[in-house]
Amino acid sequence: RSTPPAGARVLMSLGDDRIRELTPLALEQQWEVGILPHPEAGRTMRILGVKGDLEQMFSHYVQSGAIEADVLTCNDQVVFSSVVIGEVFSFRLYDINKPPSRRRMFRGALGKLRDLRLRSYTLTTGKDQKISLAAHGMVVMEHTQSSLIGRSFAEALSMSDGRLTVLTLAPRSIFAYLWLLLRLLLQKKISLSRLPAAVGLIRSNRILIEAPREFDYSVDGKPASAGKIELCILEQRLHLLPGPALVPGQDQKQEKDTIRMGHLPVDETARQLVDAPLPLFSHAREEEYRELFVALRGQAGLSSPYLVLMVLSMLLALTGLYANSAPVIIGAMILAPLMSPIISLAMGLARTEATLIRNSLQTLGVGIGAGLFCAILVARIMPLENMTPEMQARVAPTLLDLSVAIISGIAGAYAHAKEEIAKSLAGVAIAVALVPPLSVAGIGFGWGDWPMARGASLLFITNLVGIALAASATFLVLGFAPFKLAKKGIAITLGLMVVITVPLYVAFVDLVDQGRIVRQIPTGQIELAGEPVGLRILKVRTGRQPLVRVILSSSKPLDTRHVDALKALIIERVGRNILVEAQLNLRR
Repeated sequence: RSTPPAGARVLMSLGDDRIRELTPLALEQQWEVGILPHPEAGRTMRILGVKGDLEQMFSHYVQSGAIEADVLTCNDQVVFSSVVIGEVFSFRLYDINKPPSRRRMFRGALGKLRDLRLRSYTLTTGKDQKISLAAHGMVVMEHTQSSLIGRSFAEALSMSDGRLTVLTLAPRSIFAYLWLLLRLLLQKKISLSRLPAAVGLIRSNRILIEAPREFDYSVDGKPASAGKIELCILEQRLHLLPGPALVPGQDQKQEKDTIRMGHLPVDETARQLVDAPLPLFSHAREEEYRELFVALRGQAGLSSPYLVLMVLSMLLALTGLYANSAPVIIGAMILAPLMSPIISLAMGLARTEATLIRNSLQTLGVGIGAGLFCAILVARIMPLENMTPEMQARVAPTLLDLSVAIISGIAGAYAHAKEEIAKSLAGVAIAVALVPPLSVAGIGFGWGDWPMARGASLLFITNLVGIALAASATFLVLGFAPFKLAKKGIAITLGLMVVITVPLYVAFVDLVDQGRIVRQIPTGQIELAGEPVGLRILKVRTGRQPLVRVILSSSKPLDTRHVDALKALIIERVGRNILVEAQLNLRR
């Protein structure tokens, strides 16, 4: 070992442990070090890009120049690959030289779901910046090629910039844990400038990691435990002969620390989550909940702009319904202000906030009452009393309409929870499900058409309850309410939805039955009683004895013989007794 003089070019054909032992001497003697193939040096060969046989590597080192490489140490022990702290999925269960298959990694990670806990750590950087956080584990590496996880990132971190890198993994829910695991297993490159919400990054020349109690860690796959470890980049650099597969990166030395914590639990949030079982979905941060709750509490209150917009949107919707104009109705949907109190009500149900629920219901009640009054007044004044297709479309709700309400509620809650999403988009989606049926219900009351009013009112109530329930569940999933608070309000809303779903299900079954009957009836030119007849279906009504209304057209006079022939044909195809109402037209 003392034979090579200072500054000599030294090629080592040794195992990983022997190479690590000689590294301090290589630094002291300023050797230019190259690694030759060796059966026990798999980790070092992979990290330093050694590929090829002995002769090829000799030829490569003769021609290549040395680079100044950083040397990472953990408690004064040289680190070649990485330091893994705590639980980093299932990676620490395996030899880093023999990465497991995707299936084995996924199974290993799933096996830890029940034991997942966030642990408390305090990190102090070389600039004396102190960070208290909660994390499952951390991966410390000198450059991205030195770690199994590091190679999942798009950018290559230099091995000559005087900085070590700590990747902190802190999924705050089982769902976030599985999502991050899936991203890594799919080998989709992750940008270090746009880290996932569950990943943090710290870069410094020195990092001290402390914890209230001893934690497990491993250095290049060798397990250890401690209550404090110090990681640093040595001032003295190693003169390294890079292998042909090594990408050294930029040699520019960095002075500033880099800290990207993103949405990781730090400080007070970290203390709340430490050692608690991971929830299925992430809980919103305290500042996120506070901002959203204050905004929704303000939106739940009754105001004059709300009433003005409510009346205007109803008048616009009524005009569109009478004119049978879909564009005008869509304009009313956009104008409607019902989004705010409904989303506030959903948050009140999720958090069981009595004041928020009361204010939201009061605002909704006044708005709905004003809208119905306008609709009834217009229906009484308007001389038109013909039900248009746009009105007819909103008097027979089914389960399909309930699905519209649920999707609208999810969209509304999600848009309010995410500042980067325009809330007007959710407002349109919610208004689509509420303004038109409320207008039709008012017209029905004004006309004294109780079946029309009843059907439109059922659709309106269905959509209102569906939106509130879906929005409450969305807030629960997004972590704005713990389940123990949400279960009472959601249970009440769910009970109302179950009651409403019964007539919707019956209507949906009838709709399916109507479609089946319509498909069995031939349309167009058919032959009845030996004569060509044109057939057009007007309406199909289901029940114990279905009713089919049709128009029969012919150039010759038609009579009961043709109607009886049509009825026999339909009964044969449908397989059940029916009534037929036929309008007989003479075509000339």
